[in-house]
Amino acid sequence: MADPPRRPLSERDLNLNFKATFSDEVLPFTISVSEDFLGLTRLKASLTRFVDDQDQPDHEDGPPRRSAEAIAKYWSESYDWRRVEASLNGRLKQFTTIVHTAQTALHPYPEPVPLHFVHHRSPRADAIPLLFVHGWPGSFVEVLDVVERLTNPPSASHCAFHVVAPSIPGYGFSPAPRAPGFGYRQAGATFHALMTARLGYGRYVFQGGDAGDFINRYAAVDFPRSVVSGLSNFWVVPPSPADVERHARRETSDDEAYLIELYRRFTSQAWAYGHLHQTRPLRLAVGLTDSPVGLAMWIYDAVRTGVDRPDDIWTPERLITWTMMHWVNGPYGAFGLYKNGAKDGAISPIGINMLPYVHQPVAISEFPYDLWYRTPLEWARRCGNVKYRTVHDRGGHFASLDAPDLLLEDIWRFFGDREVSGTKVFFENDTN
Repeated sequence: MADPPRRPLSERDLNLNFKATFSDEVLPFTISVSEDFLGLTRLKASLTRFVDDQDQPDHEDGPPRRSAEAIAKYWSESYDWRRVEASLNGRLKQFTTIVHTAQTALHPYPEPVPLHFVHHRSPRADAIPLLFVHGWPGSFVEVLDVVERLTNPPSASHCAFHVVAPSIPGYGFSPAPRAPGFGYRQAGATFHALMTARLGYGRYVFQGGDAGDFINRYAAVDFPRSVVSGLSNFWVVPPSPADVERHARRETSDDEAYLIELYRRFTSQAWAYGHLHQTRPLRLAVGLTDSPVGLAMWIYDAVRTGVDRPDDIWTPERLITWTMMHWVNGPYGAFGLYKNGAKDGAISPIGINMLPYVHQPVAISEFPYDLWYRTPLEWARRCGNVKYRTVHDRGGHFASLDAPDLLLEDIWRFFGDREVSGTKVFFENDTN
């Protein structure tokens, strides 16, 4: 027997800083952050206490003082959230709902999950449902520069998509989980329920990077009848002990040697934030929930080297907007995803682990300013049925932001190959 409908939840029920209603129906959503909260944010930015730097190169220990001062000044004096809000509302069709996984998933989350998501349907009758999932410290805004071209591609020879880009709970305008235990696998089950039970897409493909890749992989493993294939721009495959031994004996290929050294640098120099997110997320969140500039610098330190042309990409306007996607909700929920993701085995305090094997066809796109680049095809196939591998010479961790043209071409090429990607199933029956 079906569960009785639950009453809708409002911003007051969920202690949110923005107007919202979440229910078992799919409801249109317009971003509207509390004016009182915005005023408090500007005040906090203006009252930032700055760290005294040591005499050393910039970014040696983290973002330099001058970066924090510039963000604090711009945020408190010039940044116009209402203009950003209006732009997002004008460009993106947004919705809310509540999904339930307790009775349908192999690894369920016991509580109902309120969700915010973008949903653009293509006018094309042959469009393919696409689940587009962001990572940390990104958000649904990562879909901005690709959604229109995915739904309305430049020619009939390019495949079109119905694009669904949810906010991971705790990010953007999806409330943070209230009960513990919501990790990558539970997010995969949640987004699967959104695609199937709420939106009626019996089959779909995926695209994602960072945490979005982990979420998509778990969804593919747990729901093989619905997830047809996927494209990843963060197909992490850690070196095995045997690989490391071969490297020590200088028996590895150039790509293998490059990747082993890249992984060593990542785990020894760049993974400190991931360790802290996993082990003490609340400890970190206590301070960053109270300091908008502190949160912006935490994010800036993580994203600065992950793009081509960082000074052009990470303008004060964009950095603050990306920070707002964590500041409005508070960052604890996003940090906690790492802790719960570690319980599934995807990550650990010392790095990223081997994820479950994905049997569906997979394409991988790699960009030079990412944490993961030049993966040997043999390594990539240890984790999945990898059919395509494209290694680009520009772009970075946030491919839809700094190399959207390359990401789009990879998406069109792979999913347009109906035999290899498996998307022919969408044209054999009315599955959309």
